[in-house]
Amino acid sequence: MSKKIKRGNLGASPGTLQYVGPAIESRTRITKIEFNADFQRQSAVRHSGDCLAAVQPGVNTWLNVDGLHQPELIGAIGKEYGLHPLLLEDILNTLQKPKFDFFGDNVLFLVLKWLEYNPYTREVEPEHVALVLGPTWLLSFQEERDRDIFEVIRKRIEAGAGKTRQNGTDYLLYAITDLVVDQYFRVLDAIGENLEELEEALFRDAQQKHVSQIYTVKRELTIMRKTVAPLREILLAMAREAPRSASTLISPTTEIYLRDLYDHVNQVNETVEIYREQMTGLLELYNSTMSNRLNNVMKVLTIISVIFMPLTFVAGIYGMNFEFMPELHWTYGYPFAIGLMACMVIGMLLWFRWKKWL
Repeated sequence: MSKKIKRGNLGASPGTLQYVGPAIESRTRITKIEFNADFQRQSAVRHSGDCLAAVQPGVNTWLNVDGLHQPELIGAIGKEYGLHPLLLEDILNTLQKPKFDFFGDNVLFLVLKWLEYNPYTREVEPEHVALVLGPTWLLSFQEERDRDIFEVIRKRIEAGAGKTRQNGTDYLLYAITDLVVDQYFRVLDAIGENLEELEEALFRDAQQKHVSQIYTVKRELTIMRKTVAPLREILLAMAREAPRSASTLISPTTEIYLRDLYDHVNQVNETVEIYREQMTGLLELYNSTMSNRLNNVMKVLTIISVIFMPLTFVAGIYGMNFEFMPELHWTYGYPFAIGLMACMVIGMLLWFRWKKWL
């Protein structure tokens, strides 16, 4: 389902903070989480001045901003953390493709797309996610949604389970990215089930409506391809360049996890390509099914026409009513004509059967 996108003013200077995305009426929600291996504290932020990272040594700060439709608030957060205006501009642009960049030696910027599969419309719904990594802090920005996509990681930090509390914000960035990639697998599972249903329906009774369903799935796979393909290059570049370009941001331990995540993204990309090829096969299956159905109809019509051709010939001969036709005054002339026609029909049906045309 298409959504009305609110665009900024054309011709604005680079770095101008303008929200680009669907119109949203609710307020932006900001959550601040401070944690290390020994403690964690979560709080709702009501003033931009409370967004700063914790000053205690050894404490990591995760600031999650849910809602991008208030440019002035995003600008205030960027001012508190000294973020570049071009970085803030990409955060506010929900149409921005996945990308990553380094701003100096102490800031890493990453744009992702969270994907959700709608089982009712059978469409893939993307959500803009931006991550900004600093030495001891991580800023995450997401579009306003009814769901909390980072709830799993937040609960993991609260419970102290896993490696998130024992590592820094670079591992937290990996954990969020890994969550996004895991969601891609869930979306692909739903699309795979849809493809199986379409294939069974085509084998059972191919109809015109199945073509539109095939093209709907093909369109959603194209969206996934545009989302996953850049991410593969991004993770590869991060794993190779991050330790050299920003050694204070990503530790060697996290670099290993990024390389593993790169393999997962490769699996997603390969699955998308397999499904795209399967869509081509389904279209060919539909076309061949409809062609076979048309051939069967034409075969039946041809057999009927062939059967009626000699019957029409006999009826035409005896329908001319010439005066000196001997069969016209024969007592058994009519039964003979009917019997001759019946023998012709039976003979042709037996011949068609012998030829395996029936």
